[in-house]
Amino acid sequence: MASSNLQQYTIADFLEWHRKKQLVLNPSFQRRSVWTRDAKSYLIDTLLRRYPIPKVYIRSRIDLQTQRSYREVVDGQQRLRTIIEFSKGDLVLTSRAKDYAGYTYNMLSEELKEQFLSYTIAVELLINASDEEVLEIFSRLNSYNVRLNDAELRHAEFQGDFKWAVHDMSNKWGSSLWEKFPILSLRQRVRMYDDSLMAEMFGAVLEGVTDGGQRNIRKLYEKYDKSFPTINEAIEKVDGTLSFITSKLAPALDGAICKAPHFLMLFASVAHALYGIPKGQMGEYMPDRDPKALDDISLAIDNLTLLSSIIESDEPPNEDLLDFWKASQSTTHRISSRRKRFPVYYRALLPAPL
Repeated sequence: MASSNLQQYTIADFLEWHRKKQLVLNPSFQRRSVWTRDAKSYLIDTLLRRYPIPKVYIRSRIDLQTQRSYREVVDGQQRLRTIIEFSKGDLVLTSRAKDYAGYTYNMLSEELKEQFLSYTIAVELLINASDEEVLEIFSRLNSYNVRLNDAELRHAEFQGDFKWAVHDMSNKWGSSLWEKFPILSLRQRVRMYDDSLMAEMFGAVLEGVTDGGQRNIRKLYEKYDKSFPTINEAIEKVDGTLSFITSKLAPALDGAICKAPHFLMLFASVAHALYGIPKGQMGEYMPDRDPKALDDISLAIDNLTLLSSIIESDEPPNEDLLDFWKASQSTTHRISSRRKRFPVYYRALLPAPL
C-alpha cells in the first residue's frame, strides 16, 4: 500500500540528485507537450522573483540490484527539465523573463544565483507506489479539479506575443481598471475573464468590431500567436484608450455601461475616436471617424450616463434609441447586436446631445 508525505527541497537538492543520477525523469508519466522557450523563460522568471509554483510529485524507489534509492518524477517533469537546462547554461531567456531577457545562468549575479539555488519546491513524495497506485492517485486528484474554462485553456496553450501582450496589459490595468470599476468581479478575474475581455479590446484595435464569443477570441490567439508585427502599435492604442477612458470619462463608469459587454463597445468607440479602428464586420453600420469626437468631454459623460440608464430601464425608450435598447437586452456578443450598439456609443462621444 502506497503512502505519501509532503516535503520541501531546494533547487540545489534537485540538481545534486540529477548529477548523481538519482533523479529519474520518466517519460511514461509525461502528460503535456514539450514547453516552448517562452514557457521555460516564464518559469525561470517566476523562480527568480520567488513566486510560488505548483508542487512536484515524486515516487521514491529502491533499486534492489544496486541497493541505491532514487527519485522518479511523475508530475512536474517540464518544470524540472527547464530548471536543469537553465542551470547548465543551455537556456537563454526570452523576453518572457522581462528584466532577465537574454540571460543565461552564468550571467546572473551571485545574489540571484543564491536565490535560484535556494528556491524551495514543495514535493509530494510517494513511497514505493506502483504504477497502478500512481495512476489512481492522479485520477483522484483530477476528480477534484475545476474544469478549465476557455480563457484558462488559451493561456495554457498559446505562448506567442499576442497571449503575453493581452496578459501583461490585463495585469497592468489591475488596480486602475478592474479593481476601481465594476467591470468584472474578483471571481471572474480569478478565472481569467479579464484576459478574455482584454483580448477583445486588442481585437477591436486590430480588426475592428466583429462577432464575439469564445470561439472568435480563440481565432485572435491563433492568428497572432506565431507573428504579431504590430504588437507595439496595438499595445500603445489599447493603453492609450484605457488611459483616456479612466481619466476623462470615469464619471460615466458607474452603471450598466460599466459591465463587460457594454464597456467593450465603449472601448471600441473611444479607440475609433482617438485612433480610428478597422471596419471589421460593421459593414454599412460603421460610422465615419469624426474629428469632433470627444471635443466636449462633459457632454460625452452626460450622453454615456443616459445610455447606462436606458440599458437598465425596463421601459423602451423613444424610437431613436429603441434598437439600441433592444440590442442591449439580447445576446450582446453577436455582431447583429454590436452593429446596433457601437454606432450609438460613438455618437455619444460627439458634441451633440443624444
